Amino acid sequence: MSRRLNLREELLRRGGLDQAARSAVASGGEAAFQRVMAMDDENAAWLGEVIGKAGWPGRSAVGEDGAHMAWLLAQHADRHPRLQRQCLALLRQAVAAGEASAADLAHLTDRVLLASGKAQIYGTQLVARHGRFVARRLRDPETVDDRRSAAGLKPLQASLDDAQELYGPPSPVPVQCRGCHNEIQVWLPEAGSRMTVECAACGSVMTLRLRYGATPPRSRTPARF
Repeated sequence: MSRRLNLREELLRRGGLDQAARSAVASGGEAAFQRVMAMDDENAAWLGEVIGKAGWPGRSAVGEDGAHMAWLLAQHADRHPRLQRQCLALLRQAVAAGEASAADLAHLTDRVLLASGKAQIYGTQLVARHGRFVARRLRDPETVDDRRSAAGLKPLQASLDDAQELYGPPSPVPVQCRGCHNEIQVWLPEAGSRMTVECAACGSVMTLRLRYGATPPRSRTPARF
């Protein structure tokens, strides 16, 4: 019982630090971003040891909240795709056994699909575009709400409305031109992809690439997406 309690407490501790660190990125700049990256790496290594020794931390072992935090750490293990795919397989088994949330499985499924260059199927992963939130690459959008309902998720538009209400209209991110050092307002590319930006002031062209796994500095994109 003590080992189970200790594992639950550690999951809750790490999950709480995860959310606090991501919330701080918007105002903390590059240093805060780097702290999130280091934390994600540490959490991934720790979670890998846990599942290697004891399997997926399900509800029976760590409670509903502990199992949810195990998912959160896996969700943010983007820099460790092999581990993330392993967690997805274990989480799928846990859901089938009633030991984990189908909604959590939907989120991790979408995360792994997008990281693999494929389209997501539940629309859980959002991106800021021109003052509103939209689902990133989405397969069969006309039937997405059927899939979301089966996973215990609310309709996609309701989720988009919730994000808009909670975080406010998303804003473009200021990027400094390497030529004239003026600020350029841009909507960042999807994580892992590239885009080119031309400075209207001096004509310099830059290539931007958003690293996967953390909220970019000064962005208002929700931390848990």
